[in-house]
Amino acid sequence: MIQIKLKTCLKMCIQRLRYAQEKQQAIAKQSRRQVAQLLLTNKEQKAHYRVETLIHDDIHIELLEILELYCELLLARVQVINDISNEEQLVKEHMEDGINEAIRSLIYSILFVDEVKELCQLKDLMTWKLDAEFVAGIITDHIDVPDKIVQKCSPSVPKEELVDLYLTEIARTYDVPYSKLNDSLSSPSSSISLGSGGGLEDVKETDEEKPILTLDNDENDTADAKHPITIKKPRQNSENINNELKIPKDIKKEVMDKKQSEKKTTKRKTKKEQENDELEELKKRFDALRRK
Repeated sequence: MIQIKLKTCLKMCIQRLRYAQEKQQAIAKQSRRQVAQLLLTNKEQKAHYRVETLIHDDIHIELLEILELYCELLLARVQVINDISNEEQLVKEHMEDGINEAIRSLIYSILFVDEVKELCQLKDLMTWKLDAEFVAGIITDHIDVPDKIVQKCSPSVPKEELVDLYLTEIARTYDVPYSKLNDSLSSPSSSISLGSGGGLEDVKETDEEKPILTLDNDENDTADAKHPITIKKPRQNSENINNELKIPKDIKKEVMDKKQSEKKTTKRKTKKEQENDELEELKKRFDALRRK
């Protein structure tokens, strides 16, 4: 009986957590627009405080995502949980498979995720199955609760650097003024700087300065400390032939002549016949190219 109730409870938790994420993401998107509007009207200090709230919202979304994964894990192993009879067995046998961590994290997060009432039902089931002292120890003393969960649940003032990064990114995204945006653009590590007329000008970079290199497909990977990322160009095929491919004049003339003759007979042909003719034409063109 407990197995059925636990399975139902976990399914409901997953649904509620997903809905809470979608709702919170919509609110966060609206908050970013409001911050952009504040920057546009030169209310940077107010935008600063609003961004602090936005950062807390983003952290809360991350918490909801983690809790959803924990619920998915427990749902997949609900039969294993059904065989657990006490805290000692939970700790000894299920430290490595994630069950102990998931149960403790979900119980601890109840006080900080009040929009998911089903977590309280999960806590009641664990209290009945294991022990009231087990649940109390998690909530009050954080026993074996992962640090990442404790940190995301603990309210704290975001660092000034993080707030500035948020404001800078919002200013760039919505193309609104921000006092510290100019500083970041003119810094040596930036790929763009302010021109003499106040506009943005691209700065030419050498390969030594670029963190990302693009290589031809047959070149060896030369990733190093200065170029940690290398991207290989795709091989050419019939779908990505570029304009640099030179077609012989006689083939081009032959194709043009055939196109003109086909225009005269297109109206009398059916759609299927036209498709067959086009396919045959493509085959002939590629055969001619291969012979060259």
